[in-house]
Amino acid sequence: MEKKRNAKGEGSFTVNSDGTVTHRKSVGYKPNGGRKVLTVTASSKAACIREMKKKEAAWNKQQKAGSMTTGITVVELCQIHLNYQMDQGELKAKSIDRRECTIEKHIADYPLGRMQVQSVKVADIDTHVTELVQENRLSASSIEKVVDVLNAAFHWAIIRGELEFNPVAPIKPTLVKRIQKMWQKSANEADVDVLSVEEQQAFEKEASLINPHNGEMKYAAGMYGLLLLHTGMRCGEMLALRWKDVDWKEGYLTIEKSRSMAKNRDNMDACNNKYVMVEGTTKNEKARKIKLTEKALNILNLIKLHSPSNCDEELIVKTRTGNPNTATNLEHRMVTIFSNAGLKDLSGGLHIFRRTFATRMYEKGARVKEIAAYIGDLESTTERYYIAVRKKVKEGNGVHQVVMVPGSDKG
Repeated sequence: MEKKRNAKGEGSFTVNSDGTVTHRKSVGYKPNGGRKVLTVTASSKAACIREMKKKEAAWNKQQKAGSMTTGITVVELCQIHLNYQMDQGELKAKSIDRRECTIEKHIADYPLGRMQVQSVKVADIDTHVTELVQENRLSASSIEKVVDVLNAAFHWAIIRGELEFNPVAPIKPTLVKRIQKMWQKSANEADVDVLSVEEQQAFEKEASLINPHNGEMKYAAGMYGLLLLHTGMRCGEMLALRWKDVDWKEGYLTIEKSRSMAKNRDNMDACNNKYVMVEGTTKNEKARKIKLTEKALNILNLIKLHSPSNCDEELIVKTRTGNPNTATNLEHRMVTIFSNAGLKDLSGGLHIFRRTFATRMYEKGARVKEIAAYIGDLESTTERYYIAVRKKVKEGNGVHQVVMVPGSDKG
């Protein structure tokens, strides 16, 4: 490589072995006292100069705005980082809401959130996580999100040259191990909450009832619960389904989008419509085509039969009035069906259908890899969160979780 230095202040140009040119130029000092050096690589010296001008303009704009971390608190840093992610389009609307909730509820209301960014030490991060664990109010996954939000914000500040040390990074592996221990459950607890075979039958019977007076379904949402139960879809994926996604001839269903409610950030001051329905890719951002069971196809047929309009572009899941449905509305409807089916003590929301579907597949001998592909998730996530190894067994008035003899419960 050939390195040349031009006139003072113009920086250096290095001709690389592949013929490209790398241009480095010092443009000032970072808040931590180190020199700020910009680097660009392009096809020629002239191209490097053009790109360097763009980078210099961005740097100067940042400098005029002042140092980001000077005098700001941890919670302010997290919020600034979130705003940056929103501006860059890095997050889905629902992810923005979740991170905002994490910042407001699990960082802002604690001593760490009020600390000056520059003064935070590793011990302060450790103390904060310890406090969250000892409160015994949050799940392990929620505490992991807190650690991730803090780590990402501090790391981002370092990349910008605003900080020289990330107090989360050195202790993160230890924190993750500590948090993971929270997942360990005693032998008499359920590892995954699912419907037993008897409970599933009770729900299906109730959800399928017909009103004898008008021949309509007793519960408008009953078929939607059954569809979740027999496909393992996420609720958001089901809400985004259109009739064109169903291949009736081959029995396939294409799942490529998801719908959910998120804050209306385009009009935050509006009294109405504080939340809007947003549609995007699936959670793992991958489309999948699944072969439907005969039961699932029959459910879709019944939904279509009772739908006033079912052209290709129409949403499959609607309310009685023909409006797009929401997860919250469906959850309320399922509570009623559960109650009338004698399943009042069940918890887990609509996700219990997804877990039950995965568990039934596992009980029938399906491999975890196959189940994960069908429900659109990672193998590790499927095995950890969606498959119940213990089986519910009723004894008198109580229900116990029993580990069955390996292989004895698979048909």
